[in-house]
Amino acid sequence: MAKTLMLIKLTQDLVCGTDTFSTGEEFEAVLILPRSQTVEFIADSGKKIRVFNYEYMKVASATEI
Repeated sequence: MAKTLMLIKLTQDLVCGTDTFSTGEEFEAVLILPRSQTVEFIADSGKKIRVFNYEYMKVASATEI
């Protein structure tokens, strides 16, 4: 199954264990399921971070990256 890659920008601060992410940071992320708006990206620590639709905005789709 192909994964949908997109560039996202966080709309709020996130804390996931020891990893912290600030509003405005941008990440390459993939949709976790075809009908879902939840995405995952890999933090610098190597940990997968899930971000829900109300925590990010899409900046660019895969064709624009």
